[in-house]
Amino acid sequence: MTVAVISLDRVFRMSGRDLPDPNPSMEVEAVLKHYARQYPRLTGAKIVPPIQENDTYVYEFREAGFGAKG
Repeated sequence: MTVAVISLDRVFRMSGRDLPDPNPSMEVEAVLKHYARQYPRLTGAKIVPPIQENDTYVYEFREAGFGAKG
């Protein structure tokens, strides 16, 4: 029996916009910090567990206060 290992690509979603994976070996938290330098509104954002879309894991960066009523 042959076992095939499939590696899924990652995409990081911010407010409906897909951001490419800067480095597949980076931890997800490090990717968030990487993009927070470019998009300051991601400072303090939460990482939503990934969903699988075809051959890609999609991680959502949810901004602090997203969906909050006030």
